[in-house]
Amino acid sequence: MSDFIFSNKKIDKGILNKNIKQIYHKDSPSVNEYHGNWGSLSVSDNLYNGFQPYETAKHICIVIGGPVLTFRSNNFLTSKNLDEKNTGSKAIYERWLSGGMVWERDLSGPFAMLIVDKIIGQITFVTDMMSFIPIYLFKDSSSLMVSTHVDALAKSSNQQNNIDEISKVDFILHGSITFPFTDYELIKQVKPASVYYTGVEEDEVKSLTYWTPKEKVQYESIEQAASELRGALDRYIKFVTKDMTHIAQFISGGEDSRLLSSLLPKKIKRDSFAFLEEMNIEGKIAYKTAEAYGASFNLAKRSKTHYLDVLPACSDLVGSGSQFLNVHTMGFHKSCKLNQYVAVFGGLFSDALLKGTRIKKVLGQGVFPFLPQIKSKSDSSVSKVKNTFFKPEVIHELDKRKKQHFEYVAQYRPESVAEWVELWPISMNSNSPNLHGNRRLFRTYEPFLANEVIKISASVPQNWKLNRKLFYKTARPLFKSTKWLINSDGRWSYFPWYVNSIPQFLMWVYQQAGRKSGLVKTNHGSWADWNVVMKSKKWQATTKRYIKGLNEIESVFKQNEFPNVFESKTLTKKQKLNLLQVLYYFY
Repeated sequence: MSDFIFSNKKIDKGILNKNIKQIYHKDSPSVNEYHGNWGSLSVSDNLYNGFQPYETAKHICIVIGGPVLTFRSNNFLTSKNLDEKNTGSKAIYERWLSGGMVWERDLSGPFAMLIVDKIIGQITFVTDMMSFIPIYLFKDSSSLMVSTHVDALAKSSNQQNNIDEISKVDFILHGSITFPFTDYELIKQVKPASVYYTGVEEDEVKSLTYWTPKEKVQYESIEQAASELRGALDRYIKFVTKDMTHIAQFISGGEDSRLLSSLLPKKIKRDSFAFLEEMNIEGKIAYKTAEAYGASFNLAKRSKTHYLDVLPACSDLVGSGSQFLNVHTMGFHKSCKLNQYVAVFGGLFSDALLKGTRIKKVLGQGVFPFLPQIKSKSDSSVSKVKNTFFKPEVIHELDKRKKQHFEYVAQYRPESVAEWVELWPISMNSNSPNLHGNRRLFRTYEPFLANEVIKISASVPQNWKLNRKLFYKTARPLFKSTKWLINSDGRWSYFPWYVNSIPQFLMWVYQQAGRKSGLVKTNHGSWADWNVVMKSKKWQATTKRYIKGLNEIESVFKQNEFPNVFESKTLTKKQKLNLLQVLYYFY
């Protein structure tokens, strides 16, 4: 199942199905619908083998995503036997029913679950350790509804016009919405790593959190943590690939995909894919990496305005409050036939979980990446929202929400709260829609999201993450065969940060000088060149098409800023893209 919508009140047949199908602009999946005295349920087909709905005389068990089962074999992932279409769902259900399920140990990777008791009308729903697949809740005096897609839930509960303007501003400024808020006033995101259940004779929703990222160092040395991390990544990959013969992977000019390439079994046929505007430095290094590890290399070219082309489809796919531009695979999932592989591996969130990209550092390190990373003294204090584009009262309310979430995370991470405030739950990280989109398009697997990896991330001091120290200790033994293959940012991953400072500085100088002089005309990065995008005719046409949506949120802007929204220098390029996505929803 890619998505579900549940209502404890009966809803006319076909309505919930329609709302799920509207997530997709093309090739919407088959949707199953259930009705009873307990209410109504709609569930779209799961792309992952073995995770179709499992129904008994008493329960309906729904599993969203493709979690790795660590308590048994995962051989059903490659089975074409129709009798095994819900083997994984059944195994999880039976373990839950027996009372033996340990959620943070027995299921690894992104998942969401719903179990409906058809006899007494009670439901149980479960989020994964970081809410990689979020669940949203709507509740009023007469009904209770839950779903894995916020806009589908809003339509089903007639809340699509009950907009939370503060959340709209939050998204424009930060690319995410502060937990637990959403774009809709009466819809909230539920907590990560939690089991929720409703009462038998009442609509009260109770919850039990089964894991928290407590700030407690579990390792005596960084070498011990690195060894555990290397083993955790290897175990996750072996769990998935044990019975596979042909898989795909994403590849780049960076070290995350290189580590992934070194861990994927060489006996399996591996096809690697890179999405670029043209064969640039990033692509050439990715090609050499694929060649070094015995994988085929496939370059999928995209237009310079690709992200504008896919804005409508990606926005609806991931839902409001999630950045559309992180769904890099839209369109390529078919042209590259990613939807035909039993597994597609990526390297998502290695930076955030293992390299401390969310740790606040001293001024200048974001601009000058070759400088040594030093934690800022303000890393444990809540940041004030600073923006003159919106009314002061709007910013004040947003500040209150940020502070509330900060205090929630500080219960578990008093010293590293500023880092984990963007990780707990992971919807606070603007990169998470990469997973939201991919999991609905093909069978995606992300080793850095394995439960053991998350626990290690939560159990090491921040100092080990800075300057890639933990990642370096983990990956170095696996990088011997490519020790002299440079990364696209000018570093050699086989060597520590202090060795790489000079070559990384030289690469930075070359790139900066090339851009300013105009001598380097090729976009050598993996992202689009937003300067080019925003000077294009496509940009002008797209902003003109959606500009009327400003009228829907006019009240949040300062009046002197409102007419010049896309010309203003107060908003960054990313913030303008976020605004464009917000306006699309009003189109």
